[in-house]
Amino acid sequence: MEQQNILQPLSPITFYFDMDGVMAEYDQSLYVASHEGETPPFLIPKSHIFLHLKANGTIMAVFNYLYNKYRYDPTVNFKVLTSIPVGLCQAEHTIDKFTWSKGMVENFDIDDFYCVSVPKHHAVSESLWTLTANDILLDDYNLNLDNWDKHGGTALKCINHINSINPKYDYIDIDWSIGDIVIKIEDIIKQRKELMMSA
Repeated sequence: MEQQNILQPLSPITFYFDMDGVMAEYDQSLYVASHEGETPPFLIPKSHIFLHLKANGTIMAVFNYLYNKYRYDPTVNFKVLTSIPVGLCQAEHTIDKFTWSKGMVENFDIDDFYCVSVPKHHAVSESLWTLTANDILLDDYNLNLDNWDKHGGTALKCINHINSINPKYDYIDIDWSIGDIVIKIEDIIKQRKELMMSA
């Protein structure tokens, strides 16, 4: 990064977990038509494809553990941040993604679910909220990470089986153990708290 993103002493440390490709396995067949001229499955009304996503077991175990461990800690938050396209299925997708998240995460609260109707990097560009270095996006897509970082947040890449390490960003790998990913994230929390105390 060319610039040091700012840590705000009073801002909570918030991890935003992407859904498709991070919490859930990315299935490309949901987003492309089987034959020319056909509608991709995710754009077919009442298909409810997001109710039946295959969870990434390792990441879901990590999220469940950390979400509930820090549930009553006002200094650390864990949230789901996902995007959906504008259109006929927008309401359906939003409800289905929240329902999926609630079914996968013990004690999940709707206040910890963010679903934006534009790609995450566009949402950031349009300043839906002001990011600080304590806002940490775990995502598998470089463009989302680049724009998150550009607008003041901290990018943490999730390496899955269809992408690769980006040398610009710290990362976790879905092939790591649950314990190793938890240690990695809690090390980030510790580092952020130490930096805030010294600010």
